[in-house]
Amino acid sequence: MKSNRWRSRAGQSLVEMALVLPVLAFLTFGLVDFGRGYYFQVSVTNAAREGARVAILNIYTGPQDPYCSSSNSYATCPVQSDANIITAVGHELTYSAIVPTSITICPPHDSTGSTASCPDSSNRVDNWLAQNPVNYYVTVNVKYDFQLFTPLMQQLVGNPIHMSVSVQMRTNY
Repeated sequence: MKSNRWRSRAGQSLVEMALVLPVLAFLTFGLVDFGRGYYFQVSVTNAAREGARVAILNIYTGPQDPYCSSSNSYATCPVQSDANIITAVGHELTYSAIVPTSITICPPHDSTGSTASCPDSSNRVDNWLAQNPVNYYVTVNVKYDFQLFTPLMQQLVGNPIHMSVSVQMRTNY
């Protein structure tokens, strides 16, 4: 009779473990995916912020080529380009093994314009050379498709998760 009582408790523990184990596994792997997602979001945000910082350091002319005279050195005609901004974003993501799906740079615009259309028709180089500097806003957008590890989480929230970060900074020249 004594052995029957121990046997029934062992069966109860087995059933409890069978009920709790999937929930624990789901929570554990869900937290791992959440932690990875948070890390990737912070990394992409930092990269977009670095790109915007580089864009406002010097006169950013947008996608068009600047037309300072060839006799001007960088000190007398400091110009920033899209390639420099994209390189800065890439350098910020180098050690995180994140390769963004796209990096777009909104040409400088004033505060009256919408950041969605990024309007601008003025030339920043002319304004700077004429000693009539105008402060502009530059927006850097970085997109990344985050891949989840856990198959159940992939089914629940979809895979990949599209991350999009937009950082806007104001020039000071």
